[in-house]
Amino acid sequence: MNYNQKAFIIGMIGDFSLQQIVKYHPKGDFAGLKSYFKIHGSFESLIIAGGMMYLFGILFDLLKQPKTFFNMVIYGTILDILFRQFRLFPSLDGYYNALTVPQSILWAIIPMSLPLIPMSLPLIFRPY
Repeated sequence: MNYNQKAFIIGMIGDFSLQQIVKYHPKGDFAGLKSYFKIHGSFESLIIAGGMMYLFGILFDLLKQPKTFFNMVIYGTILDILFRQFRLFPSLDGYYNALTVPQSILWAIIPMSLPLIPMSLPLIFRPY
């Protein structure tokens, strides 16, 4: 499974997890995402999250740089700043208003880096 495929799956899993957190959060919202999920709905937001992660992988491929943790940190930071400053996804305004710049950058870096973790890592701990 290549980076982009793993990124798509991670995007969908992350979105599903956030939907559940927002749904069951004591305050009824989490990181300003309630309005986002209300606009897009459960299924559409899953596809958007997976698709955006896949697209980010394709765009990174065009840069012809190796996919290292350091490069993904820089790339995730730049993407987050662009999305925040230019409102590339206006339905995320609640998210960007709820989080500080360092917080949203961190939450951009994490999903960008997760596909770099080898899929075989759990095999290391499997008993023989």
